[in-house]
Amino acid sequence: MNDTRPLDDDEVLRYWIPRLVADGGDPNDALAVRNRAATWDEWPVAWAEIADGYLDVGGNRAGRGHNISAAAAYVRAAICFHFAQVVAFHLPDMKFDLQARKTAAFAQAAPLMAPPAERVSIPFGDTTLPAYIRVPADRDGPVAGIVLVPGLDSTKEDFATVMDMAVARGLAVLAFDGPGQGEAHPGLLLGPEYEACISAAIDAFAARPKVDAGRIGTIGRSLGGIYVVKAAAADPRIKATVVFGGAWDLSDWPTMPPLIRAGFVWATGTEDEDAALARVADATLDDCIADVASPVLVVHGRHDAIFKDHQAERIAAALPDNGTLWMVEDGVHCCHNRAFEVRTGMVDWLAERL
Repeated sequence: MNDTRPLDDDEVLRYWIPRLVADGGDPNDALAVRNRAATWDEWPVAWAEIADGYLDVGGNRAGRGHNISAAAAYVRAAICFHFAQVVAFHLPDMKFDLQARKTAAFAQAAPLMAPPAERVSIPFGDTTLPAYIRVPADRDGPVAGIVLVPGLDSTKEDFATVMDMAVARGLAVLAFDGPGQGEAHPGLLLGPEYEACISAAIDAFAARPKVDAGRIGTIGRSLGGIYVVKAAAADPRIKATVVFGGAWDLSDWPTMPPLIRAGFVWATGTEDEDAALARVADATLDDCIADVASPVLVVHGRHDAIFKDHQAERIAAALPDNGTLWMVEDGVHCCHNRAFEVRTGMVDWLAERL
């Protein structure tokens, strides 16, 4: 199956480049891809070529003992591999291969980071969730921690910039792949009760001697923003929650970009959009929002094309005593175009409350 549709310049400029930069990539790489790729079929190949270049840089720097530079290069490679595979739903073999290369690139970066990212496997039912934990160095006593919950087409590796911000502020951080995401797919598919894996991640995090089990918060990105609220309603160990470009429910489905709806089909392992939507029917706050007692920060872009602004406003309105709405008037989805202000603001807000 081929996808020879031409790239949409407006979509690339308004969404993909801001997202790349927000996650730690270089806008020059996005411009290079746009010059090399005329169709969506050519997009994965162009991104993979750039990723391979960063792997070469990383190997060179690591061989010369420059671990910080090597880690940064490997992270950039991982981000580029992510961008390579993210639209390749019609090329499953290529998508799985690029996902594996992303995982391998970040694994090379992890031990070279300062502080290092420790690879862990979180028990979850009859399987495990792949994750990374970073803990600030040279801190007396256990520290507060943040669990990072990815969105539909994001993964633990995409949280590299937020992880850096957290540890720089003295916070431990855990990022994982949940059902349907990253390495967990296809063995574990997106479906009902995703929030159970957030509690499993907290179990693993809280067991760490250097993490204060009484001071754990969450950030839920995009679709993950629904599930962190559901988790906060069910798990009293969550002391503060950030809904980062999230939603109340999936009622915006008809107006979502086609690639997003294709992402739901992929993540759920279903045959079509109707089956995918049925599989995630419990992605709603209707039955749990009244049970959320801890503080919640709802961060949203007014120009979000995936989850419309009314979704964020509805969440905040339902939490009059403990909810705060931060609407970024010129923000796109997850406010990628205002990444520095928004991401540092989210982490600072959690640091204040934890």
